[in-house]
Amino acid sequence: METLSRPPQTPVRPRSIAEAPRHWPKRVLVGATVLLLTTIVAGATWLANVEPIDRGSVAYAITGRSLHVTRRSVDAMGVLGSVQTIPMRRGLTFTYRFSVRNAGPVPITIVDVGVHDARETLPVRAVAAKPDLFEQPGPAVGFGPFEPFQLPSDQEAGLEVQVHVARDACYVRDSESVIWRVPLTYRVLGVTRHSWIDTGTEIHLVGTRDTTC
Repeated sequence: METLSRPPQTPVRPRSIAEAPRHWPKRVLVGATVLLLTTIVAGATWLANVEPIDRGSVAYAITGRSLHVTRRSVDAMGVLGSVQTIPMRRGLTFTYRFSVRNAGPVPITIVDVGVHDARETLPVRAVAAKPDLFEQPGPAVGFGPFEPFQLPSDQEAGLEVQVHVARDACYVRDSESVIWRVPLTYRVLGVTRHSWIDTGTEIHLVGTRDTTC
């Protein structure tokens, strides 16, 4: 009996299988694009709502010449800080300090503090700062002229602002104008933002005979 031996042959796949296109590169590209767009949208949303500036842990007494300041501490009903009361007079100028903290995950740049509108009766402007508040010899000294500075994440800086009572200010005797927060401009990831910062102290300016209209 004769036998015939043949070498093994590679089975032929059906045409539909052999020529099926590979879709995975396109799927990877689509997935990467979706992930990128999601990241961009999330980042834009975070920037639109982020408020990294928070009240700091240090507050200071008001300073200035010929001032009669009454100061009391407040620690009740979840409120912690101080109240400083000053009799008002036209042309009065004084300064006070407070600290701010960057509560966000990235560094920010403090650009400006205060209100510079000449029409304001009580304009407030930054005059000094200490970018690293707890640098030696301590938080009470080391302030220099204010200029924009970077504040790292979870760090505190000291700010000093000047308050000026306009010479045409008109406040009835015993009336009060209260300053407890100030506007602050900063940049985060290149985006300029505006916010209001609680200074940790309420300043009560009380109208006197000098300011009565």
